[in-house]
This record gives sequence, C-alpha cells and structure tokens, in this order.
Amino acid sequence: MAPIKDMVDVLPKVKSLAMADRAMYERGMRAFVSCVQAYNKHECSLIFRVKDLDFASMARGFALLRLPKMPELKGKSFPGFVPELIDTDSIPYKDKNREKQRQKMLAEMRPQDRVRKNFTKNKAWSKQKTRKDKKKKKADKRKREEGSDIDDEDMGELLKDTRLLKKLKKGKITEEDFDKQVITGPKSENRKGGDHEQDDSEEDE
Repeated sequence: MAPIKDMVDVLPKVKSLAMADRAMYERGMRAFVSCVQAYNKHECSLIFRVKDLDFASMARGFALLRLPKMPELKGKSFPGFVPELIDTDSIPYKDKNREKQRQKMLAEMRPQDRVRKNFTKNKAWSKQKTRKDKKKKKADKRKREEGSDIDDEDMGELLKDTRLLKKLKKGKITEEDFDKQVITGPKSENRKGGDHEQDDSEEDE
C-alpha cells in the first residue's frame, strides 16, 4: 500500500474548537484520563503497561490544552507537550443554556465555596469518585461474590498464554515456537499432571 501524501494536520483545528467550546475541552480531558486509566486498571498488566505510554504524544493526539492532574503524571515532566497559554476556566460552553447555568452557579457561589471548588477541581481526576463509579464498583464486587463468568477452561487457556508470553520475553522460546504453542497448545500438556504443575510453579517464580 502506497504511503498517504499531503496529510492534513487537524489537531490545530480541534484545539481551536476546544478553546471555543468548554464541552469539547472537557471531552478531550475525560478521554485522555479514561485512556490512561484503562491501561492502569487492566487485569493483563503484563501487556498493557502504563509506564510504556507516551503521555506527551497521547496529549497531543487528544488535542489537550493542558495536562490533567492525575497520579500517573505526578512528578514527571513532558517536554514533548507544550500547554496552551489560556485560562481554561474562562472557556465558555457553546450551548447558551449550559453556559448560562454555569455563570449562574458561579455568581451564586460564595467565596469560600469557590476556594473549595477550585481545590476539588485541582485534585487528581482519576481520584474523584462519582456516584456512577461507586455503583459500578459495588456491582463488580457483587458479581465477583456471585462468581465469575469465565469458566475454568477459559481461565486455564489465559494462564497458559500468559506463561508462554513470559517465556518469549525471557528468550526461552522463539516467536515461531510461541505461535505454534498458542495455536496447538504447549508440549507440556502431554506430560503428567504433576510435571505440568511443577513447570507452572517454576515459571511463575
């Protein structure tokens, strides 16, 4: 396939939209945080590793005006990302009704409430718990207590694939061996149960 020529850089346009509409600005921030959290909370952390993420490139890709405050970014510098010199609190909603409501809330807010609101806003986005998040956690906990949807066979296959991936990363097997064993199953399946369990325990170490 021939490379695409004359690609249009749409990021400046998206940034200008975010500067003109608070809804667009907030969507970009939430999308970035959700993407990072998806890696951070994924069960297969061996593959989805937060430390391997290029946060600066991600921020540019989401057309962020500034980086959000979150634990994953704390204490780190990102020279590849240059924040826009703009007061994001002054960005209005393009929807007149939403902006009118926002301005009304700001006008009715007492000075001490504004300080408290700014403190809450500046806390890490990923640490701010909403009712929806709490309900989801309760539902997940209840689901775990009732039993997982993954049966023993599927869990066994997942564990085997994880062990093979560890062997591949350590150089104990080649990519060709990895592909073959993922498709046909590892040779150790033909061994006795005791030997198989011993290999698994050694690999987990």
